[in-house]
Amino acid sequence: MPSDIDELRRELDIVDVVSDYIRLERAGNNYKANCPFHPDKTPSFYVSPSRQIFKCFGCGVGGDAIKFVSLYENVSYIEAARQLAKRYGVKLTIREESPENKKVYEVLEQVAEFYHSKLREDRKALDYLRDRGIDSSTIKKFHLGYSSSSEELTQLLKDLNALEIYARTGNVIQIDEGKYRDLFRNRLIIPIRDSRGRVVGFGGRLISGEGPKYINSPESDIFKKRELLYGFYEGLNYLRELKSALLVEGYFDVIALHQEGLRNAVATLGTSLGKEHASLLSRVVEKVYLLFDGDEAGRKAMRLAIPHLLKEGLEVYPVFLPEGLDPHDFILKEGKTALKEVIESSPDIFGLLREKIVKGYDVESSVKDFTYYVSFMKDEIKAYTLLSELSKLTRIPIEVLSAKMYRTPERSQEAEDKLSFTEKVFLKGLLELRPEIDLEELNLSVKAKEYAQSIINEEYYHIPEDILNLKTGDIEKEFEASLQKLKIDIPKEELTETVGVRESVKEFIRKHKGGIKPSSVRKWRGKLES
Repeated sequence: MPSDIDELRRELDIVDVVSDYIRLERAGNNYKANCPFHPDKTPSFYVSPSRQIFKCFGCGVGGDAIKFVSLYENVSYIEAARQLAKRYGVKLTIREESPENKKVYEVLEQVAEFYHSKLREDRKALDYLRDRGIDSSTIKKFHLGYSSSSEELTQLLKDLNALEIYARTGNVIQIDEGKYRDLFRNRLIIPIRDSRGRVVGFGGRLISGEGPKYINSPESDIFKKRELLYGFYEGLNYLRELKSALLVEGYFDVIALHQEGLRNAVATLGTSLGKEHASLLSRVVEKVYLLFDGDEAGRKAMRLAIPHLLKEGLEVYPVFLPEGLDPHDFILKEGKTALKEVIESSPDIFGLLREKIVKGYDVESSVKDFTYYVSFMKDEIKAYTLLSELSKLTRIPIEVLSAKMYRTPERSQEAEDKLSFTEKVFLKGLLELRPEIDLEELNLSVKAKEYAQSIINEEYYHIPEDILNLKTGDIEKEFEASLQKLKIDIPKEELTETVGVRESVKEFIRKHKGGIKPSSVRKWRGKLES
């Protein structure tokens, strides 16, 4: 990453930056606030002016001023740096998008404009939209279009000198020398934008003839369905303001809900909701209402989505519509007010299951579902509280309920990734004695890197001043002193483990007094190696 960013960090005051977004209260030498990145009833978000970092002790997120803006604005770290540099008048040179990708974005925008202009010329496509209740202002807002002729699009691309580079997106297919077919020919066009508002691909809806009802742009470097939510960019301000999202299944559900004033509606692009989608939502909302179709497929999609959302610390509210009706159909039949009433009266997933148990509806299945979903919760204390409530309700011992919890592969992996006591002592001693070590060069696992960074930032454990101020003359003596300090929080039964670590690190440091090379660390990495 360019060194200019280091200069930008030095110029920024994290208190000023964060205060532009949320209200901070002084707390001793630091500042505190309710965390903007997860549901937070009592302040767990702290900003340290002396260290120029923020840290939430509720959800664990932390970093510098640029990272805060990146998370809050839902943009990349580089884009956040660019915004802050402009805002504070700091000169910043950042490697731009590759010229090829930059050209693709420009061409996609021009193609979207071309499709939009063609919609106005096609009566059949306009009638279809009007029959579905979509008005002209909504057509303009979502820049809906129509593709009627491959020849006209090909000519446009030739005029832009962009036919070859656009063909790499897969949105046009070469059928002969110099001849291309538009993938979306004879379809309504739905431009799909990323969180920065750039057109990255298209959805196409067939309105007559044979073929798949919907198709999307092929996967590419800039079009990744697992990272995109339709309507996210268009509704970003409302998502932030309302702190909730209405997750629906289709493009026209999003469009119809936005038109009716429910502008926090989003949808996946014909795929199941995955962890990337849930992560994207968790940056701006606290609650997610699942308005999936009322058929069996919709209920199955709901069951698959809930674990991903819970793992991101989100509150999940299943909203059940009559079978055979999607949100768009429901609005056309019952109206916006009726839909809002259904949404607002829906309990969260645990409240829903609790109601079924109290009423005696399929109790065994509901208990299983309850423990299954609790297994995915990010907040372990809240998970335990919910299990305690379930235990009182069902008179099933909490130990039995805990044993029934579903152990996900991800949780098993997390357990495996946790550092052992020995590895923590080794890593902490190494970093305290050799603070010049580059974490990137050590190639640490994610868990090890998090722990190492927490040591450097003093986020989880305070490093005593006399360790920080130790001289570097007698290496062995320094490490002995470090270990003595480390023993403060070490359980008695684990004290014996320090002996082997001490000898290993002492030997390692003796051999590398002149400097530590990344290649020399390999012998000692163990589980630290990724």
